[in-house]
Amino acid sequence: MNSIAIATFGANILRFTMPLAQAGTEANLAGNMSGVVSILNMVGLVLAFGGLLFSAVMFMMGQTERVLYGLVGAGIGGLSFVIVKVMFAAGNSGTDSTEAVNMGAAP
Repeated sequence: MNSIAIATFGANILRFTMPLAQAGTEANLAGNMSGVVSILNMVGLVLAFGGLLFSAVMFMMGQTERVLYGLVGAGIGGLSFVIVKVMFAAGNSGTDSTEAVNMGAAP
């Protein structure tokens, strides 16, 4: 993949996920953020399996020095669920519930 294809892929992800983040009320925003979090977790799962597949293909081709790249990518993709949970927990005063996310609304 070249850089233009990667940028186009990122723009397409934003095009489909950003309408989920638009909301009129705070309760609706929290529900939509849960949808965004589930999409992020799904992307991480795909990356994890893609990294494992890359490692397997490189091993079968005899390029064992490239197997590590796939394993590291699979590890980061597999940990993305934990990373997203920790990010929401750190930004939400110790709770990991995406329904309780406070986006700075007036009290």
